[in-house]
Amino acid sequence: MVIKKLFLLLILISSFLYAQYDKNESIKKKDIEEIIIDIVNDLKELTEIATVTKKNEAYQPYIVSTFSGKELEKLGIKNLKEALELIPGVDMTTDNIDNKTPVFRGSNPFAYGQSKLIVDGVVVNNVMFDSYNEFLYMPIEIIKRIEVVRGPGSKTDGINAYAGSIKVITYAEQFKGMKTQDKMFLNIGSYEYRGGGFLKNYKNGALNIFTDFYYQQDDKFLPAGKDMLSTGTYGNYNSQFSQSGDAPLWTKNYSLGVTLNYKDFTLKARKLFYKHGSAYGINYMLPESDNHTKFLNDYIELGLDRYVNELKVAAKVGVKIDEFYSDARLAPPGIVFPNPLDNNNLVQYTNGFYGIHNTKQRTMYHSLFFDYSKIDNHKIKFGYLLSREETYKVTTKTTDRFGILPGLIDYSDTYPFFDKDAKRDTLILSFQDDFDINENVTISYGVNIEDNTHIDPQVNPRVASVFRIKENIYKLIYSRSIRNPSWQELYTINNSSRVGNPNLKPEIVNAFEAAYIRKFSVDSYMQFNIFYLKNRDQINKINSQNRYENAQNTDIYGFEFEYKRMLGQKSKFCGNYSYVDGEDDKGEQLANVAKHMIKTFLVYELTPQIDVNIIGKYVGDKRRFSFDSRDSLKGYVTLDLGFNYENLKYNYSVNLIVKNIFDADVRYPSEPDTYTEDYRQEGRNMMISFRKEF
Repeated sequence: MVIKKLFLLLILISSFLYAQYDKNESIKKKDIEEIIIDIVNDLKELTEIATVTKKNEAYQPYIVSTFSGKELEKLGIKNLKEALELIPGVDMTTDNIDNKTPVFRGSNPFAYGQSKLIVDGVVVNNVMFDSYNEFLYMPIEIIKRIEVVRGPGSKTDGINAYAGSIKVITYAEQFKGMKTQDKMFLNIGSYEYRGGGFLKNYKNGALNIFTDFYYQQDDKFLPAGKDMLSTGTYGNYNSQFSQSGDAPLWTKNYSLGVTLNYKDFTLKARKLFYKHGSAYGINYMLPESDNHTKFLNDYIELGLDRYVNELKVAAKVGVKIDEFYSDARLAPPGIVFPNPLDNNNLVQYTNGFYGIHNTKQRTMYHSLFFDYSKIDNHKIKFGYLLSREETYKVTTKTTDRFGILPGLIDYSDTYPFFDKDAKRDTLILSFQDDFDINENVTISYGVNIEDNTHIDPQVNPRVASVFRIKENIYKLIYSRSIRNPSWQELYTINNSSRVGNPNLKPEIVNAFEAAYIRKFSVDSYMQFNIFYLKNRDQINKINSQNRYENAQNTDIYGFEFEYKRMLGQKSKFCGNYSYVDGEDDKGEQLANVAKHMIKTFLVYELTPQIDVNIIGKYVGDKRRFSFDSRDSLKGYVTLDLGFNYENLKYNYSVNLIVKNIFDADVRYPSEPDTYTEDYRQEGRNMMISFRKEF
């Protein structure tokens, strides 16, 4: 029946195209044949994707939002960060080194690791911060599909994210009988942005090798208010050295990814280099223009997927290397600090205080998971993930702490900024069963048991039910998850602006969710979901010692509404509204969280070759902590306008996008008693993109 419908659809499309042939001589017979072939291939790919993603995200036991890379390209979305800003309930924040992180449903906006980023099945959060800022700038041309789960859990074996998970699928994903097209792209834009890259696929019998590469850089500087010295935190005498000016936010970034498939074996490898201006300074003091941080994130993973009798076996073994490097002026000329050996005496650094800080972490892991579906109406998955994280290099070079010797002194052994013996072993046992009671009701239940060298064993159950009544879908979900402290929170030492605490407990969330989805067609739907989150032992360092502590418990509640509608063959409207509120155990309302967010976009077909797109976003006011005397951070409205031209004959497209066309004042909150002003983001800017497939 499905084949007949597809065949009929092809006949109708063919008839339409041939009818247009007489009206538009620019469409040749050869072009029509190529278009029909493309349509057939697209339909095959959609069928394969539907199988891989378990029919459709609407029927999965999660609250899921999905975007395709092609869709985002037409919208003028530049990278993964901009794509995530379209997801309901997801806001963005940053810190003093401009380490950006998505905030899911208002959960602990000053913490990293609240969510997990999974690229082609590999968790890429770095060990140092448990963040993935360096991957947020992955160009959208590299990405085939993005699947975002809001709430605890994830769709990846053994990974139980705390507030949400982001699954990025690149074009390395292959479907049987199909070949990914080669592609090249070039981008230029404001702040002297320029970038480009390519996708290349090679196939020979059972061997398939896919490679992607991109390079990008800019020269961005944005105004910053007075730095932390103005608050008197470092003493009244040092207040005179407070600075304001332009924060260095320039970037150089490249990445090379390789995926090799041969029969049942897969090899995945990626090298990522991310160099960025020191932003607002490691110690919240404005750095010099050429000061910088570097993040390196490299991994290699070997996988085997094979059927053994009635079991599908998936085995993985991998190594990931993370590196954090900083070379910057940490304090301005004239600054006075206590003598390291005698706090009653002071040392003045006439030429300022400089430092090089470098740490490398290695993660080795292996996993073994089994799929078993021979029991009627059950799909059972179980297995384990075992990993070891360890620091294998720490370098600390600074100005002579006693103010006597010139140049930088190596304190790697005597006064390191990080515990060089840090290591952690983690074992995760996982079980999940998706039970189809009948064709309209599915129950999903499972548990992750996690144990590592720093915490007591944690049992994290998850239960979800999905009910289908014609085009109406209902979901009920309960889940528990934890966030282990990051290594910055555990092992930072000899740093007065952040003090590690090896006795930290994990953050815990118990989440209750319910959703209603009304499907109008394959591509059109309405979704409404509510959530209640009980967060316990949340971690921050907002205290006089700047020491990371399990400081508060927070109850968060809210709802999200999504609407997506096709307006003809190519035109599309999508909009969402999210509301979040809550309070902590001291009765204080959520701080630094936008209660209201609205996000919309429209793609409108002007001609068969030209689309116009509009993206509108509203992020509401953010109240401060009660002890923060600053006014609430004002909300903002941004509007982006773009045009996309697509040439079917030569298989290329050109996209022009003007972002924030009304030059709205967009800011992310700075921590209390640091910078007096919040961190300003880009004003009006533009980008032109050229893409060609081969």
